[in-house]
Amino acid sequence: MNIIQKYWSYFSRITVEKTSSPYNPKLIVAIQEGKYVLNTSNANYSFGSLHRVFQQTFKKIKLKEQVIESILVLGGGVGSIPSIIYDELEMNPTMDAVEIDEKVITLGNKYFQLSQYNKLSIHIEDAMHYIENTTSMYDLIVVDLFEGIDVPKEFYSPSFLNQLKVLLNKEGMLVFNFVAYNYDTKELAKTIEIALQKIFNTKVERFNLEKVNVVYCVKI
Repeated sequence: MNIIQKYWSYFSRITVEKTSSPYNPKLIVAIQEGKYVLNTSNANYSFGSLHRVFQQTFKKIKLKEQVIESILVLGGGVGSIPSIIYDELEMNPTMDAVEIDEKVITLGNKYFQLSQYNKLSIHIEDAMHYIENTTSMYDLIVVDLFEGIDVPKEFYSPSFLNQLKVLLNKEGMLVFNFVAYNYDTKELAKTIEIALQKIFNTKVERFNLEKVNVVYCVKI
């Protein structure tokens, strides 16, 4: 990005690259408000509104004050969460980021310096496959799994949520991002909250952010 592009991006979004993949028919890298963002045809993938969602969430749960040595990110994107953890909060945990779309990782390395974090390990695979096969345990698990703006059913199923619980260390924490944009998804958000309460048997904090995002936080 040159200085003219950076300046002009505060007035108008500048498209830098358009591409596609088997998982995302449209991936758009753009410069917006002086920084690169990754969008799909109908949602921000990384570093736009999604970035703000996690900035606000981590502030609300006072993540920087927690003892976090290991993090699992399901739906790694191009690195919003690593950027917040390592650059903004200046924390230093190990992190496993699972992202099914190899093209997204390529864009992350090309535009977002994803490879700069030496304690970050990228796993290009399905999130369900990863959690069913990993032997690692985590202090924090972040779930940010979408097809478009919807979370696939398997990623809020009881079996999926139970497996996340298995992977959390004692006093570990789960952060789960969801988008409630109409009546049906708002009702589904209530159902997911009830399921989390039942499975984790503890209080579920719910944050409504950026108009449509619902983020659940559970600490065991």
